[in-house]
Parts: sequence; C-alpha cells; structure tokens
Amino acid sequence: MSFDFFTNIGNNRENNEDNYLILQPKKIQAILAVADGMGGHNAGEVASKVAIDTIKEFSFNFEKDIITQIESVVTKANENIFNYSEQKDDYKDMGTTLTLCLIKDNSLYFGHVGDSRLYIYSDKLNQITTDHSLVNDLVENKTIKPDEAFDHPNKNIITQALGVDRDLEIQTGQTGIESDDIIMLCTDGLTDMVRFESIEKVFQQNEKVDTILDTLGNKALHNGGNDNITIIMGKL
Repeated sequence: MSFDFFTNIGNNRENNEDNYLILQPKKIQAILAVADGMGGHNAGEVASKVAIDTIKEFSFNFEKDIITQIESVVTKANENIFNYSEQKDDYKDMGTTLTLCLIKDNSLYFGHVGDSRLYIYSDKLNQITTDHSLVNDLVENKTIKPDEAFDHPNKNIITQALGVDRDLEIQTGQTGIESDDIIMLCTDGLTDMVRFESIEKVFQQNEKVDTILDTLGNKALHNGGNDNITIIMGKL
C-alpha cells in the first residue's frame, strides 16, 4: 500500500489554503484526507489545518466501528474550527471542506463534507462522494443537466462546510477495494479545471500512479489553475 500527493498554489492564488494528510499506521492500513479552506485573511488555510490536525490527533482503532469514529472526528473538527473562529475577528466565518478515508485490508471507509472528492478507479472512474454544492443540488432536482454543471457560474458555491455551523450533515460510507484499484482524493482545484472524461482518460492511458498524479496536476494548471490544487493518489 503506497500513496503520494500533488499540491500546488495554482496560478491565481496568494496562499495555498489546501491541507492534506497521509498516515499509514500499518502496512494494511491508511488514513487519508484533503481539506480545502475558505475565508479571508488566511483564515481558509487555518480552517483546513485545524481539520487535518484534528484527524492527526485522533486515536483511531481499526478493530472497532470505523464509521462511528469517522463521524466523531469530523464532528470534532467542525467544533474546533467553529470555536477557533470565535477567538479572532480575522477568522470569523472561516470554514473548510473535508474528505477523509480510512483503509483497512480491502475495505475503504469515508467521511465527507463539501465539494472535495473521493474517487476509485477500477477499469472506469467512479466518484464515491457527493458534492455538497448548489450546482449538485440543481443537477439532482433536474434544474440543469449534468453536463452543464462544469461551466455553471455558481459551481463554487458549497452548501456545507466544516466550521460554518455547529450542525453538520456528514456523508459516510464503506466500499470494497481491490489491489489494482487506484484511490484518489482531491480538492476542486482539479475537478473545476479538468472535466470528468478527461480525468478518466488520463487513468486509462497510464499505468503508473505517479504519472497519473503529475499529469492531472499539470492539466489543472494548464487549464487555468484558478484555485489551489491538491491530489492524493495510491493503491493497495
């Protein structure tokens, strides 16, 4: 089991407000997370760091109910960011997305808030998480078609984020994974710049994870790099 990352400030930002985490407690276990912060005065960078630090400090027990632990740590991260934002005016209303997954043997468990994403590639690319975003709501209620979402002017409006409210709806789930499956977590700096079909094509045309990782990161930059870009990728 091995994971690598790509992170870049992008072409139009002054700070990288993304944070990420790769931990491997044992060879058959992994804890992965990406967080995309938002807020002025560097507050987004603070919010995403608080989220990642909360996960780092959490004592996961892979022998107990993992989904319950994911819900607990995401809730704790939300509380920590919310409390932090009340301590300083510059941090008021800061928040962050969070996509977290734990891998044990051939099972992947995840928790998700916002519009960062978790994908699994196995012959085809599958998006595992659901965006908490205005555009996704418009797609689901059939106001717009799925292929209109990528260019929608409001595609960056998210409907949920850590630190914004004490009440939080966390998407959680579990799925099986095989040894050849490629796991990818990413912030929207990738998915807002590179269409799903183009991302999938890079997976189909390359076998090496490091090649896929670098190709996707550089595609996002080449296509505009309007936001920070962070990608975690690897397989069992």
